[in-house]
Amino acid sequence: MTFGKRQLVIAAMVVALGAAVYLNWQFSGNQPVTVADSSSVSSSTKQLGQTTYVNTEVSNEEASVASKSSKSESSGTSSTSSSKANAEVSSSLSKEQQEFFANERARRDQTQEKAIEDLSEIIESASNSESAKQEAVKAADSLAKTIKAESDIETEIKTKGFEDCMVSINNQSCTVIVTKGLLTDATAITIKDIVNRQGNIDFDKITITEI
Repeated sequence: MTFGKRQLVIAAMVVALGAAVYLNWQFSGNQPVTVADSSSVSSSTKQLGQTTYVNTEVSNEEASVASKSSKSESSGTSSTSSSKANAEVSSSLSKEQQEFFANERARRDQTQEKAIEDLSEIIESASNSESAKQEAVKAADSLAKTIKAESDIETEIKTKGFEDCMVSINNQSCTVIVTKGLLTDATAITIKDIVNRQGNIDFDKITITEI
């Protein structure tokens, strides 16, 4: 599966920062502090309810791919072109629809990227305690899983014929926005099954709307 640049960056950050905290603990002789999973940060103007962290573990393959991401900078031009091509919605969508999905996706991505920056600052700051750093690493891991789940769900929904869609997972609930025309009782069940399977979110916590 091809992962986006943001997924690779986050996966690399989780691996690197987790190792840094562990080594710091080893040298300091401190006992590890048990912390609860922090809430993932993601937003949408149409999000409803609450979401859960995706229970998918960051695979060794992801970590391996992430660790090699710096070596693939030479292919940045082609990757950027590919990303732009993938971001372009079918011409059958109205201008309003294209702008809506672009704006909502940009807003969600900006919120998540800000969360990544905040977590990085916590982990890299020498003044923060080890427990705070460990909690930040856990939050970064959860955020990485959430972002991956959103991407995987969107990809699978599009294979069902929807020209575009946007998924927002937040505090044990998920909002799915799809293009008009194909949303029926049957396709709604299919979408909920995808979200439940990929994001481990209960059916009654999934909201589907069309635009």
